[in-house]
Amino acid sequence: MTASIAKSSPRARHLRVQRLGLGGLAGAMTLVGMLAFAAAGPFFWTHDPNATDLLERFTGFSANHPLGTDAYGRDILARLVHGARLSLLGATAVLVGALSLGLLAGALTASIGGKIDAVSARVVDGLLSLPSLIVALGIVGVLGKSFENLLVALILTSWPWYARIYRGLVVNQRHQTYVQAATALGCSPFRVAWRHIGPNIAGPSMVVATVNLGNAILSLASLSFLGLGVTPPAAEWGSMVNDARLHFQTHPWPIVAPGLAISITVIAVNLLGDSLRDLNDPRRR
Repeated sequence: MTASIAKSSPRARHLRVQRLGLGGLAGAMTLVGMLAFAAAGPFFWTHDPNATDLLERFTGFSANHPLGTDAYGRDILARLVHGARLSLLGATAVLVGALSLGLLAGALTASIGGKIDAVSARVVDGLLSLPSLIVALGIVGVLGKSFENLLVALILTSWPWYARIYRGLVVNQRHQTYVQAATALGCSPFRVAWRHIGPNIAGPSMVVATVNLGNAILSLASLSFLGLGVTPPAAEWGSMVNDARLHFQTHPWPIVAPGLAISITVIAVNLLGDSLRDLNDPRRR
């Protein structure tokens, strides 16, 4: 009881925040700011992101266009705001989908063990040997070019990595004394996995998810840059970079702005993920 109260006290929460470190706090605050930018931005900046005006091509910073305009006279700030929604939500969807499939495949087969586990491990190793972006290109080519199919392709090429991670976590926990004791007491494999193994891999799972959100953002932006994402003129950070690349030498800002947005978000996610990893590693406390 005393330990529970201590853990939930303001002082304990303050100590956990302190352990995140300066980099972790900066990453968390930046990521929260990006999410707020994506969620609330369109309500404060109501410019149409797809409205073209060739008379205002490549205008500089002004009150009407704080970040200028692109080659079609479209407001860059409005496109960044609306592109943030697709980029962040799309990357989150890829992360959740791949993580769910990986958790189901890795944890389930590791809990069963035996030949099923051995065969599934070899299948995962074979899938991991394939270049993920090339395979994603092939999947989009078969399914057809659309943002939804791009998300499906990234999920299908990402889940084997998570399956290997979760299999390793479950195998490690399966040999712990508390799992063997629960099995000896007659607990079913499902109950052991749900009540005992699951809570003990929750911390590492959160770290894995946070660290790899940056990879999902970069993969989505990379394939969108190749023209496999949203359908023009819809705004997405990777497609914005692709739209502006032809004019980079004479007007670099339209490509620098979405590039900075991608870089800042990925750096923030990585800083937060590294701090969470250190926080969950007893050897680093």
